[in-house]
Amino acid sequence: MQKKNYLALFILCGSLVYLGCTQDSVQFEWRQIESGTGEHLYGVHFVDAKHGWAVGTAGIILSTTNGGMTWTAASVSKDTLTQVNFTTPNNGWFASIGKVHYTGSGGASWSMQHQVRGAGKRPPGILDLYFVSTTEGWAVGGSGTILHTTDGGSRWENHRDLSDKHLWGVHFVDPEHGWIVGEEGEVLHTQDAGKRWVRQRSNAEQPLFAVHFANLTHGWIVGTNGLILHTTDGGKAWLRQQTPVNQSLRDVAFRDENRGWAVGEKGLILHTTDGGDMWSRYPTPARHNLQDIHLHKNAGWIVGAKGTILRGH
Repeated sequence: MQKKNYLALFILCGSLVYLGCTQDSVQFEWRQIESGTGEHLYGVHFVDAKHGWAVGTAGIILSTTNGGMTWTAASVSKDTLTQVNFTTPNNGWFASIGKVHYTGSGGASWSMQHQVRGAGKRPPGILDLYFVSTTEGWAVGGSGTILHTTDGGSRWENHRDLSDKHLWGVHFVDPEHGWIVGEEGEVLHTQDAGKRWVRQRSNAEQPLFAVHFANLTHGWIVGTNGLILHTTDGGKAWLRQQTPVNQSLRDVAFRDENRGWAVGEKGLILHTTDGGDMWSRYPTPARHNLQDIHLHKNAGWIVGAKGTILRGH
């Protein structure tokens, strides 16, 4: 009888461990939310569990105050808006073709802070935007554009001659340590708040669209043809991870060193619970291209083509 009790206890404990280990993959469900628009959405950001924004074509900017259950639409420009970033419920920025706009009112009104001057008639697009604080932020884009502000955007400095590539993504894990990725396998890294940038060897030649670090050492980069690169030493060495797809991956985000997501073409969502040693397709209701993912605590949001918004919880 005692052996049976021990056996039952062993089975119960094993089941609890199993459920704990797979909680992220079993219980997390991505559901499609009505966005109220058919415009393509390229960027999404939440400053807390309730307040979020999404931006896209035809100058559309969506906002939510209930965690993305419902969205309110506004049009602030005719340009395509490529990315949005908020540091408080009031202070936020969005990027577009050669321009950065700012709001101090939670999006009630916006004003242009900066306009990039290009060599040709058309200014280079600003493709990604990341603020490490309410005062300090970075923006990257076409023709090697790297912009930096330390006063909330009142003045933007253009870091010229660091790269001549189209730069698609920027991410900082703290105010000092950041990475920029772009076409032809370009990876730039700073560990002194951008005073000096060094080129890291990616061993890739295709476009790299997004980069994310969970901490100072563990990071991931995604690109075309299902490419995922991973580092465990801050980018001194980037190694390819196996993926079950060959579609382009447009964004990547991790909760910690182990649990992460990558999104891409035709509604593709990949998920890992072991840092990317194994990536697997994840159930998705989306059919259109997915462009951006944002995680906040136990929730997540994905946006994409034709007004696609997914909410995971």
